[in-house]
Amino acid sequence: MKKGKIKSREGKIFRAFVVLFASLVIMSPLALSADPATTEGEGGGFFSGISRGVSNFFSGLPSIFSELSPADVGHKPRIKPHFSATQGFSSNARLGPKQADAAWQARIAPGITFSIPSGKLYTEFDYTYGFSTTQGRHTSANISTHNLSALARYDLSADTVFGLGNNIQLSEVPGEPGEPFILETATAQVKHRLGPKLSASLSDTVQVFSDKSKVRRNTFVDNGVNVQLPYDVTNDLSLGPTFAWNVRNFQKLNDKDYWQIQPGISAGYRLGPKTNLHGNFGWAYRKFSNGSNDSESELVYGAGLSHKLGRKFIWSLDYAKTLVDTFDTGFVFRDTPEATTLDNLNRDFRVVKSHRLSTSATYRLNEKNSFNAFADFQFIDANPKDDIVSRRDGDEKAMEIGGGYTYRLNRYVTFDVTYAFGRRFTADASVPAARIRNEYTYHKLSGGVNIAI
Repeated sequence: MKKGKIKSREGKIFRAFVVLFASLVIMSPLALSADPATTEGEGGGFFSGISRGVSNFFSGLPSIFSELSPADVGHKPRIKPHFSATQGFSSNARLGPKQADAAWQARIAPGITFSIPSGKLYTEFDYTYGFSTTQGRHTSANISTHNLSALARYDLSADTVFGLGNNIQLSEVPGEPGEPFILETATAQVKHRLGPKLSASLSDTVQVFSDKSKVRRNTFVDNGVNVQLPYDVTNDLSLGPTFAWNVRNFQKLNDKDYWQIQPGISAGYRLGPKTNLHGNFGWAYRKFSNGSNDSESELVYGAGLSHKLGRKFIWSLDYAKTLVDTFDTGFVFRDTPEATTLDNLNRDFRVVKSHRLSTSATYRLNEKNSFNAFADFQFIDANPKDDIVSRRDGDEKAMEIGGGYTYRLNRYVTFDVTYAFGRRFTADASVPAARIRNEYTYHKLSGGVNIAI
């Protein structure tokens, strides 16, 4: 009898969980239908938005459960206010070719998080409002942004976990001032242990990108499914197949509609107590749905490592060769806010081949003081036949490097200072400027405070 009551109670919780997600899905179109005519986004890559949610489909989907830990969850509902303020100077706020638009930039972002643990169910909601201003000789803009996110996790059993996440953001494409958008990302994921050494992960991600610019309205809907089957060959080696599928439909740019499959294999290896290696290899095939036989077929692969030198120094290095859509939404959730302009690809193209190399290092001097540095390089190759506007070549090189210092006053308050240098190069300087994107150079210095209670 007691067992039946427990099962019934868990069933009620699970049904309530399903209703919760359904309500989030219903809320999303209402948010997307709001008129942002008087709202601009955050530009220039200086304001990156909140690094929450999932990245793009083919960069290796992180688990939406990774944000949860016993220290964060606890056993009681929590209300956690947070606040950040940043002020800085950019030598080229609009990423123009002549560095003629130097500007001061400032941003404040208050927000609040609600976390509600209840037995096997954990839910979390967060709202963050951002107000930023850019003031320069040729630029004067005040910008409001909104970010609403929610996630839920339910432990169906000791071997099965089910999670849902939803994020809505009103912002602006990095490096594209005056190009506001609304992006919603809804994700469902199931993780199940099939045996002592074999586990499985299945996720489905739906993105709705609504371009609110006055000139271009490149709205699209993208649905992607990702399957991973990691097998623990040894205590140090994990290996398994992966499969990704997605389909994207544009509202107006029908020449860009496509479906894509990407089978592959991924591996992780613990080289020692301080070094972890990971890699992936696969094949991407993209078929465009414009009535022709246009398609792209490419090998995709990547590798990376993370290493600890003692207890204070952490270093990582990553390389990835991918087939990237030029409406890559990954910049919204990037963990390195200084390295977002590299994701702003030429949107006249349907697809580009991207080689990307990035590295970062963090040195924790003590509990209060830490230093960090990063470098991000990207080399892209775009076929002229994929440029649906002018049929031009789209080869580019871009880089962003920088570093910073963080001081932790206490467990709730941190101060930071960051410097970044960015550069974009075109592959062929002899091509008339009207046929290629502008080269740019910028220096950026910023500092601020983050408060989380």
